[in-house]
Amino acid sequence: MTNLQITENDTVHPLKTGYTEENEDTVTGSPYKVQVFKRRWLQLFLFALCGMCSSYQWPQFTIIGHIIILRYYGVSISAVASTSIMLMVAYSVFLFPALFLMERIGIKWSVVIGAVLTCLGAWIKVFAAAPDRFPVLLIGQALVAMSQVFICSVPGKLAAFWFGKDQLALATAIGCYAVHVGLSICFLTVPIFVGNHDDVEEIGHTLSVIYWTLAIACSVVTLAVLFLFQDEPPMAPSESRAFQKSAHECLDRGVLVSFKRLLTKNSSFIILWNTYGLIVSIFYSMATIWNPLFLTHFKNCEVDLGITSVLNCLLGTIGSVIIASILDKTKKFRVIAITVTSSAVLFEILLAVTLNVEIKWMVYLSLSLFGIAQLSFSAIGFELCAEATYPEPQAVSMGILSIAGQLYGAIVTPIILKVINVYGDAAGHVAMLAILSLGTLLTISNKIDLHRQRAEEHAAQYNALSQGILHKIDK
Repeated sequence: MTNLQITENDTVHPLKTGYTEENEDTVTGSPYKVQVFKRRWLQLFLFALCGMCSSYQWPQFTIIGHIIILRYYGVSISAVASTSIMLMVAYSVFLFPALFLMERIGIKWSVVIGAVLTCLGAWIKVFAAAPDRFPVLLIGQALVAMSQVFICSVPGKLAAFWFGKDQLALATAIGCYAVHVGLSICFLTVPIFVGNHDDVEEIGHTLSVIYWTLAIACSVVTLAVLFLFQDEPPMAPSESRAFQKSAHECLDRGVLVSFKRLLTKNSSFIILWNTYGLIVSIFYSMATIWNPLFLTHFKNCEVDLGITSVLNCLLGTIGSVIIASILDKTKKFRVIAITVTSSAVLFEILLAVTLNVEIKWMVYLSLSLFGIAQLSFSAIGFELCAEATYPEPQAVSMGILSIAGQLYGAIVTPIILKVINVYGDAAGHVAMLAILSLGTLLTISNKIDLHRQRAEEHAAQYNALSQGILHKIDK
């Protein structure tokens, strides 16, 4: 533990002094000037809307892949899967150029760019409502894929910029799971509206309605983000963010410097990168592989397919926010991470069994539990990343971590699809179980040093010592 000493030459480093505003929560008793602004909830809400518009378009076609293949566009299953896989590939390819840009333009304009790309992609797909326009659809989907690099790495950074230390995991979870709410809305609406009709024109009409509705919604959200979303507040919300900001300003760390430091001197982060990729890739792949897994056992149940997917995302999100709140209160990072990954393995076994016995309500339950375990690790992974890499910039560390899920997802999804097509759905479950088990073993073996927590403890010690000295002086 570092010995903290105060001399007459020591100074407290304020991020910004003399700033007050009504209806704000001020954090007192801190060696830094820190303040938590109520506007943080508007920031989080606007980002959530942006994330929902983007994520809605991720499984937009894979969830009704059998309809797209057989009835409308007349393309192969691989072509339909590519509409989802391209988002994972694009994220891995374009993230680092985007990180360079994000470090220079700030969090606001990063989110604005993401919203604009999402909106443009949605409008291009308006013109894809014809059987011979699948290439136009791919162009629109490619723009949506590029928007992901400006959206998926933001939640951790937004939480660190605007939220106090007791709400970091909760804010990160809400930011991450807004994406999953968008997935849930897609899973619920698309299978209901785009029925498996014999009339191709009817399918085209319903697709056109969805395209237009989504494009208008994206336009409204883009305007709201442009005019209402703000960059970092005038004062840091926590001591760790205050120190991180001052260290960043003093050392002038760039993206390449942080990248080199993380990948060459931080073994805990490297293990976490692979763990996160293995666990989260299964969730990403479910958007594509759940269609053949479910419809193999429950014929002509497209609406049930959508509802099960909604439960997977929505109940998983609710449960995960609760777990994130527990993480904020207890700070038991390692225990909770191991519990969640182990639960994912058990619930995958339960899901395979319930699908095999073909009891629908049990499938609903097992998939919901599976979603809670997987989505929980998404937010826990970001918090572990922040702890392991502090005081590196969150946009860099969490952006690199996000690549793991996207890259592993792009590899795992076609492999599992191939296994299912060749050997059957039981073999697909075995493959998923093997991946989740490996991720759990890596979680158990990874003993992450909680750097951010240590910084908070040092700040508290500094404050206690300074208060004691001032008390003696007063006497």
